[in-house]
Amino acid sequence: RSNEYKSYLRMHQWTLKVFVPDIGVQKTLEVSGESTISEVTLKLVELLGNVGKNWSRYSLWCTDKKTWLIAPRATLNTYGLDAGNKVIFTTTNKKLTIQLPDRTTIHLEKADFSNTLFSVVCTICRDLRVRHPEELSLLRCAKEEDLKDARNVTARRTFRVRKSGGAGKKKGKADGSSQNSMNTVGNASNGETMSPNGSVANVAQLTPDELDHIDIKEGKTMDERAAMNAGWLDSSKSLMEQDVQEGDMLLLRFKYFAFLDLNQQRDESRINYLFNQATRSVLSEDVVPTEAECLEFAAIQFAVEQANRNPPKLARAVSPGKDDLDSALADLEVSLGANDNDLDKLNNTVLPNYNRELQANLKFKKPKRFLFFAKPKLHKFTFRDTTMSFYKDSNGSGPPDFVQDLKDCSIVPEVDMKKRKYILHIKPPGAKEYLVLFSDKEEFCNWTAACRLASKGKPISDSTYDSEIEIVKTMCNMQEHSMTLRLNRNKTTVTTDEIKTEDFVSARISRKNKPEQLANLILDAHNCLPRREHTATELRLKYILKWERLNDFGISYFIVKFDKSKKEELLGIARTHMFKTDINNPTEPIKTWHWTSLQSWNVNWEVRKLTFNVDGDSHSFACLSADIKIVHEYIGGYIFLTLRKENDTELDKEMFYKLTGGWQ
Repeated sequence: RSNEYKSYLRMHQWTLKVFVPDIGVQKTLEVSGESTISEVTLKLVELLGNVGKNWSRYSLWCTDKKTWLIAPRATLNTYGLDAGNKVIFTTTNKKLTIQLPDRTTIHLEKADFSNTLFSVVCTICRDLRVRHPEELSLLRCAKEEDLKDARNVTARRTFRVRKSGGAGKKKGKADGSSQNSMNTVGNASNGETMSPNGSVANVAQLTPDELDHIDIKEGKTMDERAAMNAGWLDSSKSLMEQDVQEGDMLLLRFKYFAFLDLNQQRDESRINYLFNQATRSVLSEDVVPTEAECLEFAAIQFAVEQANRNPPKLARAVSPGKDDLDSALADLEVSLGANDNDLDKLNNTVLPNYNRELQANLKFKKPKRFLFFAKPKLHKFTFRDTTMSFYKDSNGSGPPDFVQDLKDCSIVPEVDMKKRKYILHIKPPGAKEYLVLFSDKEEFCNWTAACRLASKGKPISDSTYDSEIEIVKTMCNMQEHSMTLRLNRNKTTVTTDEIKTEDFVSARISRKNKPEQLANLILDAHNCLPRREHTATELRLKYILKWERLNDFGISYFIVKFDKSKKEELLGIARTHMFKTDINNPTEPIKTWHWTSLQSWNVNWEVRKLTFNVDGDSHSFACLSADIKIVHEYIGGYIFLTLRKENDTELDKEMFYKLTGGWQ
């Protein structure tokens, strides 16, 4: 029987040509479909002989199928190979350049091009001492002309960043980061870059200066923002499978904006990278804070620079701030606010047997011009859980005339301490905005804190309610003390000459004020910060927590077309939900779906459409601005993040792949 099997194999043998690019040699092997990968590799190594290479670091790569042949017991039939396939024998570990969120670059000498991207990211984060690598991923960037054609996914080029001597060197980058030239693979007759296997690679070359211009570009259109998200790499595939070549530069960025357990002692690197990504987001107006919030961001950013130049003399090893009120409030904000994104606690942070409710007679306005001339009347308002009720009369007799669940509502406070004006702007999704007017600061702070919590899905009985009140009071106090601090500016140790305004505020804010005037405003806001010594890490964390509280924080956009719709729409994906909105009016969601209500989602890979079910309703759409796999991975990634717990000691990679990998 054994002889018959050998005879069968000899009759069905064919030749496999394997090219070894490192030594420029091609070998021909006699194989059959039943030959295992380990047998083929052993034959090849015997033919190559001893040429001074460590063949243990090499593996077989099929160029036309774009797959590694690394399962030792798998046969050539398993991979569907025949004599017509092109196979090369190449190293699995290659050089790769990574740009970090703080714009420094690291050069990996042995990046694993055969392992999944997620494993590569985990390795990078481990070396950088960044916890929770599941929040980050690697991104390619596009040239500006590619951003303008967000819907042409099939013609999308491979976005590649090249390093250039001198021109690509920027302040803050690691020494020598722009001086190590990339390995040149070759050039085709038409000038296009060639890949190691000899096929022409359709690439878009970018210098670091061009990359910074795109990253910081002010006022990106929704098409451009959607096109940027097309550059995310597939976490379940290897770098080689995604046309990443040796020497390429990729961007390490936070992809998912749900940050678990930010801790000053254990997460110094993670907080620093997150802070740098947050500042770029504010300066490029990926988020659009109010002018007052922009000045607060600028003040904290300036304080970080001051703390870096003159660090506190004594580092506090124990929990700081028990000696004064400002410090205690700061610690409370960090300890309670750092986990605002932990979705699995939305319904578990309610204090037991604690039935809190707000009642007050307040004034109500609709922002229509003719109503501002009429004097608003007092109405009875009540607030319970996440719901605000309105009664036309001030006694509140009978059932409420209007009930509003504030979940996902836009809550914008407006304060003018000089005029004693306290207004709360409330805008429900897809509805008109209305205003609630308050008579004093205490009442305004209590209701604003409750509304802000409710907009995140948290009831008024949540344990962070008191902390939220203190945050609103701090906002009021900053404005209240600004005039006094302006008069005492000559006593401060910093001057406006130290403030280069374009590094701290967006171009939109810069156009409204002269540089000297804007520097004075930033200095006023800086003087309003708590008067105690902060470490740079504390200040960075304060910036991040404030960034997280913005209404448009952490939204990733895609251009989609739903099956039952005749027009293109925007799909926004955030840490707690996803929503669709009009592409010309992205601030008003048409429909919102929360992750807690999502029952299932799947992709039809043949037609590239994603279908999801929420509360028994099925919705299906095609993505026009990116591959549908990227959208699928975003949804699965956020679902995975909701399952995490602070006491988890190991990352469940199997679950991550199950939720984000899909089946193709």
